[in-house]
Amino acid sequence: MKKILKISGWIGITAVLFVLFAAAISSSSDSVLGDVIIDIAYAGENYFIDQEEVRETVLDLGYVRGETRLNEIDPGRIERILQNDAFIQDAEVYKELNGDLHVDVLARKPIARVFNNSGKSVYIDHLGKVMPLSKKYTARILVVSGHISMNLDQVVGKNVSELDLETAHPDAAILNDVYAMSKFIGQDDFWKAQFNQVYVTRDKEFELIPRVGDHQILLGDAENLDKKLTKLRLFYREGLDKTGWNEYKTLNLKYTNQVVCTKT
Repeated sequence: MKKILKISGWIGITAVLFVLFAAAISSSSDSVLGDVIIDIAYAGENYFIDQEEVRETVLDLGYVRGETRLNEIDPGRIERILQNDAFIQDAEVYKELNGDLHVDVLARKPIARVFNNSGKSVYIDHLGKVMPLSKKYTARILVVSGHISMNLDQVVGKNVSELDLETAHPDAAILNDVYAMSKFIGQDDFWKAQFNQVYVTRDKEFELIPRVGDHQILLGDAENLDKKLTKLRLFYREGLDKTGWNEYKTLNLKYTNQVVCTKT
């Protein structure tokens, strides 16, 4: 008898939960769109997009606050459209039972701005994707210029790792090296504070332009970058700190285990 009562009790509880669940679903289907709540996670101080811009993108899909039913809203569609935005890395959209629509956005983080010979420029983000410029914000990041002839407009939206496969242009390898170099420098607070510009020579080698001192740093190619900059850091500590930061015109890092200097 007790066993039957227990079973009957569980059946009753299950029935109540089912009714509540069904009521919640019914309430959700009857709800109309309320607020569109935007949350943007910025990577650093790079405000290429704002909440109002994202909100307009969502509402331009035909959704009307106070009219559109929640069950007519497709979060996946909104996510795909936002992820196609040049300044958005990722997006997640979900609905609340009260009618609110939440849109969480992760903004892209540029780490280098690259100029070609014609003065056109693009950003490269921390994942290697080529980004266009923004009309509302300019990022204060490493600037790369010099002998780069590639049409940069044609590679916007692509990842630098894909360029070697998609184009035979020799500067595709340069953009790959720029990405690796910018990422390495950006992860080290000392180098990030020290370097503000990279120059690409006619021979497709790199020169680093420091913020402090009048010297130029001849890097050569981008291979063994960690070893070259470790060597430079040691020279800064044991050499320039004693002689002064304006003692030398060039610091050549091309040679193994040494820094070859040219005096001013």
